Amino acid sequence: MIKALKSENEKLSANHQKLIDATIESIAQRGLGETTISHVSSLAGVSQGYAHFRFKSKENLLTSSLQYLSNEYMESWSKIFEDKKLAPIDQLSKIIENDFHPRIASRKKIAVWFSFYSEVKFIPAYQSICQDQDQIYFEQFKRVLSDLIKNNTTENLDAGEISETYLALVDGLWQKILFDRKNYSNEFCKKLIYKYFNSIFPNLIFKK
Repeated sequence: MIKALKSENEKLSANHQKLIDATIESIAQRGLGETTISHVSSLAGVSQGYAHFRFKSKENLLTSSLQYLSNEYMESWSKIFEDKKLAPIDQLSKIIENDFHPRIASRKKIAVWFSFYSEVKFIPAYQSICQDQDQIYFEQFKRVLSDLIKNNTTENLDAGEISETYLALVDGLWQKILFDRKNYSNEFCKKLIYKYFNSIFPNLIFKK
């Protein structure tokens, strides 16, 4: 999976990459509705002719940008989930660190993610990309939690419920990072997440 994701993003031409980066910047600044091929081309320093030739339409440009973000995000956590040398608790710690790393959870990228998710219900292409990504993440995260529960506690904990709670916490804290940066830094949000898991696994020490 990792090699496939990397090859998809790494094989982009320089001008294609500029347009994707500019689209992400435009969405963060102006939202999906006000993002246009004209504005994106100007930000990227690429001709509108090339942009229209490469993507054909604004919707194709937006969908390609979402796919790029999804590939980038999936690559960042796939290698953690697939690392068989890591103990479950170390996988969990690395996933938490990854989900709040500035490269992943910058205000710009969070703004773009929420812009796309607000349209998932109405645009099948967005729905397909986001649902596929979220389902893979959930199943992998649940597997790590199941191994952690099995190896470290005798309590009747539900890995699925804990996974759902974690994902809801991440969504909520990403919103806080976006709208209340003064009180919710990435580091502070990570502390809240670790506090949650320490309440579930009080005898474990997380490597941060």
